[in-house]
Parts: sequence; structure tokens; C-alpha cells
Amino acid sequence: MRKFFIFLVSLSFLSCAAGEKQGEPYVLWVNSSMSPCVGKAPGKCLVVQKTDTLDPDAWETFQAQIRGFEFEAGYFYKILVKEDRQDAAEAAEDVSAITYSLLEILEKRQDLKFQVQGAWSLLQLHDVVLPERTEGYTTPQLEIQVGDMRYLGNDGCNNYQGGIIELDEYVIRFGVSAATRMMCESMEIPDLFNASLAGIRTWEIKENKLHLFYAEGKEVMQLEKTD
Repeated sequence: MRKFFIFLVSLSFLSCAAGEKQGEPYVLWVNSSMSPCVGKAPGKCLVVQKTDTLDPDAWETFQAQIRGFEFEAGYFYKILVKEDRQDAAEAAEDVSAITYSLLEILEKRQDLKFQVQGAWSLLQLHDVVLPERTEGYTTPQLEIQVGDMRYLGNDGCNNYQGGIIELDEYVIRFGVSAATRMMCESMEIPDLFNASLAGIRTWEIKENKLHLFYAEGKEVMQLEKTD
């Protein structure tokens, strides 16, 4: 009986040594949006940090898959994962020597800045209430792409696009945009719209409308969701 027990222990040890080696489970935070993968074919990768306490400045691109984990943009995740390590010599050339598996989702919470995600139509610009949509008039549009930190749209005459410098649940700062150069019958609203974007610093959603403000708190724009 003793020899049989020793045989089983030895067999188990050899099996682990030759195959996968399991590490201790640990906490992994997953960011609310994905990022372009670094050094790989075009695609998106998870952005994570290996820590118990979330650090806003410690995010890193994660170029592996996590078995059993389904990512949904717009949410922060705190998950428990484990690593299975395979001897590099035995791993396939196109497969990582480490695989990751989800054990448990410890926390899932909404990233509030995703409330501004999507396409918005301008209702009011400073003290100017825009007219109802009529033939020959184009309402300025603003589309915010949170995951890519980009914005784009039409100012009522020209198409534009640019990068978002800063964005959180209160703050939004639009970078310089590139635009087409058409001249329309009236440029008053397009010119005021473009000039106003640079000074916007904060945002708020009230009654399903997006309100954008200057740093001193003056409301610049009011927009409604179109998608």
C-alpha cells in the first residue's frame, strides 16, 4: 500500500512538471475600453492592472485572452484569475506559454463617462436657440467616441473630427479638429460652434440632454441624443 501511495504522488508530480503549472489566483482590474494591441496585427486588446486597489495611472495593454471572460465596453471589472503555465519548449510556436482563466467577477461597475458616448444634435448654442429642422438648414452634430477618445460630426456646414484630450465623469476637453472647407450661405452658427468647442471643460446630462460648459460654469451648448 505504501509503495502504491508513493507511485501516485510521483505520477502527480511528473504530470505537473511535464504539463501545465498552476499559479496562485490574483486580482486583475480591466478597464472600461479596449486599446489597440501593441506589436501585433491590427486589433483591440484589454487594458488591465494587476493590483488589489485600482490605480488610475497604472493601466497596461494585455495581449492575451482570458478564458471565460466576456468584456462589455463601458464597465470597469475587478476579476479573479489564475495562470496556467506550460513549459516553453512544449508550447506551440503560435500559442503563449501562459493561459489565463476567469475564476470570479468580484466587481462590475459602470464607467460614467460612457454616458456621453454616441451622436448628439445641437439644440442651443450660448443664448441662441436653434430653429426647427427646415429645408436647406443643417443642424450641427457632435459624435463622441469614448473608447477611441475621438469626436466628429458636422458643424452645420463642414465635417470635422479631432481627438479628446481629457474625459472623465465631469471633465471633457476637445483637441484641435480638422475640417472640410466648404462655404455655406450662412456661417454664423458653424463658426460659433467651432470656436466654442475649444473652451469647453465640463459636461452634465440632465433630462436626457447633454450640457457642455466653460471652465467658469457658463453653459455653452445643449444637445439631444440622436442614436
